Amino acid sequence: MRNLSKTLLLAAIILISVNVLRADDFTDAITKAKKNLNLALNTFDEKALLKSRGEFERILQLKKSEWIVNYYIAYIDYSIASASMSDASNKDKVKKYTESGFANVEKSILVRDDFADSYVLRYALCFNRWVYEPDKMNDIVAQSDEAKNKASQLEPDNPRLSLMEGISVFYTPEMFGGGVKLAVPLLEKSLELFGKRVEKETYYPDWGKDMAYGFLVMAYLKRDDDGDKKKAGELYDKAVSEFPDSSLLKEFVKKEMDKMK
Repeated sequence: MRNLSKTLLLAAIILISVNVLRADDFTDAITKAKKNLNLALNTFDEKALLKSRGEFERILQLKKSEWIVNYYIAYIDYSIASASMSDASNKDKVKKYTESGFANVEKSILVRDDFADSYVLRYALCFNRWVYEPDKMNDIVAQSDEAKNKASQLEPDNPRLSLMEGISVFYTPEMFGGGVKLAVPLLEKSLELFGKRVEKETYYPDWGKDMAYGFLVMAYLKRDDDGDKKKAGELYDKAVSEFPDSSLLKEFVKKEMDKMK
C-alpha cells in the first residue's frame, strides 16, 4: 500500500512538472511569435506576415490556450487583407483573408467567449467586407453592430474598440452619420485609453496605438479647424518618436500629410 502511494505521488509530481514545462514552452513560444509579428507589422510585408502566421500555427501543436493563438492567426489574416486593399485588383485576396480571419476568430470565441478583443477584431474584419460585397450593406451593418456592442459590453474602455469606431466614422461620409468631426473625439479617446492600458498577460494583444496616432493626425488635418495643422504636426512627431519603425506612420500617414499640405 505504501509503495502504491509513493507511485501515485511520483506520478502526480511528474504530471505537474510536465504541465509547468508545457506552460513555460507555450509562454516562451507565443511571446517570441508576438515579437516577430510586431516586426512584420512594421513593414506590412506579406511574406513576413505569412511567416509569422506559420509560427503561430506551429504553436497550436502545444495544445495550450489555443483560443489566443487562433486570435493572432485571425489578426494576421485581417492585416494581410487590409494591406491588400490599396490595390483594387486584390479584391479576391481581401476576401480570402477576411473570410479566413472570420473563421479563425470564431474558433477563438468558441473556446473563450468573454475576451473583448476577439469581438473588436470581428468588428474590424466587417469593414473589409465593403471591398468585395458592398451590395450586402444591411448584413454588414448588422454584423458590425453586433460585434461592436458585444465588445463594448465586455470592455467599454478597450482602446482598440474606440480606435475601430473612430476609423469607421473617419471613412463614413457625413451624410451617413460619419465624418472627421465625429471621428476626432473617438480617436482622442482611444489614444487616452492606450496611455492607461496594461494588458493582463504579456502575450495578450497590444496593437493599435500607432494607428490611433496616425488616424488622429489625419483627422486633425482633414478637419482643419484653427490650430489643427499644428496639433497634427506635433502629434505626428510624437508618434514617430514612440514608433520609429512604423511603416503606417512613416509611409501611409506621411503620404496623406503631404497631400493635405
